[in-house]
Amino acid sequence: MRGGLLRPVVALVLALGLVAAADGPAPADQDVVVSPTPAPKHPRILDGRVYDIANAGPKVLVAGTFATIRNGEFESPEVQQPRLFRFDSDTGLIDESFRPRINGDVEAVTYTADRSAILIAGDFTRVNGKKALRIAKLRLNGALHTGFKAGASRRVKDFALVGGRLILGGEFNKINGRDVGRMAAVRPGTGALDRSFHLGVTGSRDQFAPYVQELDVSADGRWLVIGGNFQRVGSAERHQVAVINLTGDRPRVAPWSTGRYRGDCAKSYNDTYIRGIDVSPDNKFFVVNTTGAHLGPDRMCDSSARWELPPAGAGTNRQPTWVNHSGGDTYWAVEITESAVYVGGHMRWSNNPHPSPGGDNDGSGSVSRPGIAALDPYSGVPLSWNPGRDRGRGVEAFNATDDYLMVGSDTNFFAGQIRQRLAMLPVAGGTPNPAPQNVPLPVNFFYTTSGTDLNRMAFDGSSFGPISTVSGGVNWSGTRDGFVQDGRLHYFGADQAFYWRSFTTSTVGASVRNLSTSVGYVDEDANLTPYDQPYGVDTTRTAAFDGGRVLYTKTGDPKLYYRGYSLESGILGGFESIASSRDWSGARSLELIGNWLYAAWSDNKLYRFAAPDGLPRWDTRAVVDNGATSDIPWSSTTGLWATAGSG
Repeated sequence: MRGGLLRPVVALVLALGLVAAADGPAPADQDVVVSPTPAPKHPRILDGRVYDIANAGPKVLVAGTFATIRNGEFESPEVQQPRLFRFDSDTGLIDESFRPRINGDVEAVTYTADRSAILIAGDFTRVNGKKALRIAKLRLNGALHTGFKAGASRRVKDFALVGGRLILGGEFNKINGRDVGRMAAVRPGTGALDRSFHLGVTGSRDQFAPYVQELDVSADGRWLVIGGNFQRVGSAERHQVAVINLTGDRPRVAPWSTGRYRGDCAKSYNDTYIRGIDVSPDNKFFVVNTTGAHLGPDRMCDSSARWELPPAGAGTNRQPTWVNHSGGDTYWAVEITESAVYVGGHMRWSNNPHPSPGGDNDGSGSVSRPGIAALDPYSGVPLSWNPGRDRGRGVEAFNATDDYLMVGSDTNFFAGQIRQRLAMLPVAGGTPNPAPQNVPLPVNFFYTTSGTDLNRMAFDGSSFGPISTVSGGVNWSGTRDGFVQDGRLHYFGADQAFYWRSFTTSTVGASVRNLSTSVGYVDEDANLTPYDQPYGVDTTRTAAFDGGRVLYTKTGDPKLYYRGYSLESGILGGFESIASSRDWSGARSLELIGNWLYAAWSDNKLYRFAAPDGLPRWDTRAVVDNGATSDIPWSSTTGLWATAGSG
């Protein structure tokens, strides 16, 4: 499920004996956003839904509710193989020697740690005619492994193999006849109940019994994240989402909690609106997808949200790092790789916190992403990747390997091609997603005024070098500040729009791209903003960038705001957050350098604010330059940005 991993760090942690690594496949090595064009060779699934995908090298398992499959060629005969099959991702061919007979839905599948057997769970009661109550172990030839004896009283909805345990979550209240609280663990060798794993999931949100809908384990084996219909885990209050520390002999609820999933969405989802959970390959964060109908941008309904794991994310009342709203459609499955957060569902749009005139419409800043999207892990803003698929119920399964992103759904078309319920998107031919760059001192400082010149001077944190003109031939009138990242100047400019152009210390690109008109913003029903771009872009007055966020002020508004931004796509986040409620109306231009925010002010001074997390602390404001010493007209600047180095 998970993408690339900082393997040397994990190896050191394991050597110190601090955690037990997850027993599933190593996270995939995907340092690009995969190709949007599906591979031509893979099986076709002719009915039902795909719930889970797992692999051991090229041997891929697909689980779900389907009954009929066939190889990719149209002349291939149909094969009756309900609910679980195996194929080779190198050849695309179904393994017709693997023919287990399962009489109910398979919701989760994985290979054992040594890849010698297969574990499945769901809502079945028999495998190959033999009793198997919702949990089973298969030999590689599809035969039931009779030495494994485990059973659940009701549906198992998800599981994870970690540290010699198979952790189960679902609707059951008994495992192997013993009372458990909708979450338990068994030994993957024998199926025996692991009595050291005992954390009851209790406190239903409605009239039905509590249950676990989704779970995932970090690649280092330390963190288990669960979501579902509950209000308590063990003795700790946790609403729909909880983080569990797996280190030590017994699991314990981690010091992480949030109230953001405490509120209700539409009444149809009074039990739970959690629909997908995945932990990042570097073990630092997780993403939660939801359903629920659009009830406003401050609700977590129909959203995808990033949450930091402990220790960075420890504490109560945690807030998401970012939230992406669909505007009224479900986000189902999620898969995090090194370069992207892939989300699937039956959504029509992404980046849509303000659908107009209400939910189930597009809105200012929204972009079309039918059925699948790739979000920037740094900001949650959509990347330019947009293959499209027929929406149906949605994508309910992802699996990332070194070679592919595999997508399982309930529909027939992907990227305009017939790809019944399964698509394999190659890593080969993928595109990079540039990471945000921190600009440290010393720097080359650039500034513009209302004229045509761009000026440059070296800056070491306290003093400035001589001022020189970089480009007298570019008309900088209308500039409303910007920042340099990934070899481009990203800036707010004339005609209420946002632009980029190539930029280095000594060269300004002549070709300009108007991002407001070219990235695909749509608001067909209301057209409330220029170019259908997000609210506030047309009035942005100053701007700086840090770690996936644009800090900015607006004309006629004293507050400092931030929004997400993708360096790869040029899309600005649709949701504005307040960075500071102090009076920033005197700011004329901004730039983030290291852990400091520099602000040219209306009193002709350059100030510095401590900003260790990218958000400035007002009480740390100090004068860096009073204007008279440097002879720089700070009060007249319309743009201020920096590049690393001093020459």
